Amino acid sequence: MDKFVTSKKREKSLKGAAKSKAPFRLRLKSDGQAYDYSAASELADKKFISEAIADALIDGDANAVREILVSYLQQVHKDKFYKDAGISRRALFKLMEPNANPTLDSLAKVCKALVKAA
Repeated sequence: MDKFVTSKKREKSLKGAAKSKAPFRLRLKSDGQAYDYSAASELADKKFISEAIADALIDGDANAVREILVSYLQQVHKDKFYKDAGISRRALFKLMEPNANPTLDSLAKVCKALVKAA
């Protein structure tokens, strides 16, 4: 049986690299300014969400449509939304599950509720 030989040089360089790395610290430029940003304000904007869903549908990305809807639904009051959309509460929460496969009818009602309110 043949023996495999590992280069000692490579082993040493990897060990040394792990020890010598300093922790990464984020720094701003001296004239730079930081500002607070919250995606919650954009995710609560129905017009922004409806445009993002339309773009994802045009691109044919069904996963993006679901992710956008779930992100939006996590920011809004779900009891009011499912009544406005005309779907059951159960259908709305099923839509938010990781392996959800909503019907076209449910998606159409949700999108209509978004556009109507925007």
